[in-house]
Amino acid sequence: MEKVAVIGLGMIGYELVKKYLELDDYDVYIITRSDKGFFNDVKKYFVDITNEYKIKEIIKKINPDYVINTAAMTNVDLCETERDLAYKINALGAKYIGEICKEIGSFLCHISTDYVFDGNKGNYTEKDPINPINYYGYTKAEGERLLNELDYELISIVRISVPYCISPVKVNFFMWVLERLKNNEPISVIIDQWNTPTYVNELVEGIVKIYEQNINGLLHFGGEKVSRYDFALKVAEVFGFDKSLIKPIKSFEMNWKAKRPKDTSLNSKKAEKLLNIKLKTIKEALKEIEKILK
Repeated sequence: MEKVAVIGLGMIGYELVKKYLELDDYDVYIITRSDKGFFNDVKKYFVDITNEYKIKEIIKKINPDYVINTAAMTNVDLCETERDLAYKINALGAKYIGEICKEIGSFLCHISTDYVFDGNKGNYTEKDPINPINYYGYTKAEGERLLNELDYELISIVRISVPYCISPVKVNFFMWVLERLKNNEPISVIIDQWNTPTYVNELVEGIVKIYEQNINGLLHFGGEKVSRYDFALKVAEVFGFDKSLIKPIKSFEMNWKAKRPKDTSLNSKKAEKLLNIKLKTIKEALKEIEKILK
């Protein structure tokens, strides 16, 4: 049996643990800050990744074959005001995990973000230069840099964008839209910001394959390019809700602390080729979710 350690029990961490528990070849370990009451039969270690000594000690103790770091501070506006904490979690935390993985020879998959880009062009490939325009993006870019500086071959950095699925852990953009439309409540959604939302169920399959096929380096794992507004319309269409409840608004009307990049759409052709997959369209993913919910 191989050992897999999932760090962080947010939306992606939760789905990863669920996935690995379905597979027979792995012993699963969870490293998380606090107990949310999930997976009570799985071995859990409660550690904050900003505690260098503790996180390294625990990973060394588990001695996993594969470590997946999903822990991050992802609230973009909060990162702007809580800069010290954001840097410790998103940059230094990633570095500590990378250092101990290198020391014990574990394969590491680290989750990063489309917000490392400035959003001026879109359709970004792995070769495009990064240029974050907010502090969240900066800390995630720093996390990537510190991992790359380790010069360790067994690291895969996966950039994602607006992850969505039905999650018991965290309300994501998709779930918020679905819930409001279901209750016949009007919503205002941004029409001038584009990205490539990442379907978490697909991402999890990809992360499993990354280790099985020993794929290292940088990968983009987005999906179909849409504005938030278009995404909301697709949700209404697939689930049969009233599209007129969705009102378009512009970014400048939002009371954000942090700047948001305009178009951070990710080109995921490299991931599709290396992992031998075809990423679903948003409609296909939503139809799959609809079946799950029935």
